[in-house]
Amino acid sequence: MCRFSLLVTGGFQKLSDDIEDRRRELYDPHRLDSRMLCFEHVFLPSIRAQTDSDFRLLVVTGEDLPEPWRGRLERLVATVPQLELVHMPLMAHGEACRIVLAERMDPRADVVAQFRLDDDDAVAVDYVRRVRSDFERFLAPAYHTQSLAGIDHCRGLALTTGGGEAEVRKVIASLWTPALTIYMPPGHAKSVFDYPHHLLFRRMPVLSLQDRFMYVRGVHDWNDSGVAARTFAEPMEPDQAREVLGRRFGIDAEGVAAALAIGQPAAVPAEAPLGQR
Repeated sequence: MCRFSLLVTGGFQKLSDDIEDRRRELYDPHRLDSRMLCFEHVFLPSIRAQTDSDFRLLVVTGEDLPEPWRGRLERLVATVPQLELVHMPLMAHGEACRIVLAERMDPRADVVAQFRLDDDDAVAVDYVRRVRSDFERFLAPAYHTQSLAGIDHCRGLALTTGGGEAEVRKVIASLWTPALTIYMPPGHAKSVFDYPHHLLFRRMPVLSLQDRFMYVRGVHDWNDSGVAARTFAEPMEPDQAREVLGRRFGIDAEGVAAALAIGQPAAVPAEAPLGQR
């Protein structure tokens, strides 16, 4: 599940608790342009490039998301068959997430794997494949002890954007949300959002894997968490960053840079063919 500027009560660390103030902050045009840019050029390419296409990803936003961003989001989501756009009325954050995920949980599944991504995150092109293979290879015995377990792919990249420029740094961080997967039985009463990610080890067995770059985490002025305060490795050389972003995430680094320079997400034709974005 990806929350795209989802207007809810609770669920944010930095936004105002007053709902009208929160609506103004979430729907600020400059903020929405920034989120749309990241969604199009960072998030979507990595989802489109998955080597295992058997998954479903819900993009959840408020039912009053304003135009033109509502239309842009609808057109972008329509380019990837595995995505479903869901418009939710105002309610508590945890309740909204549980409803959306529970309604779409397959009751015939042996095990349900849930993960969460922000609209400025990306996962490696083999992430969905490894959600399945790493469970069978490493985690199944632990899962069967309590019907709940997690895998933390903790090696990734931090993509820092600001001032029309982008910078890529290597990072290994414990229990960040991108590429963190929770396994549960169908019909489980809670969703991935009910478990504080940084405290996941208190609630279930969690396996940490750091063999490959498995996520890109967006770092910018709009972050709701303290991610920007973390210390990362030195910036990657541009050629290496371009190669890793393309090979591991399907991200066109030059396209990201061009979009940042313009400051606006590119227009998407209503009938944009799959694979031509």
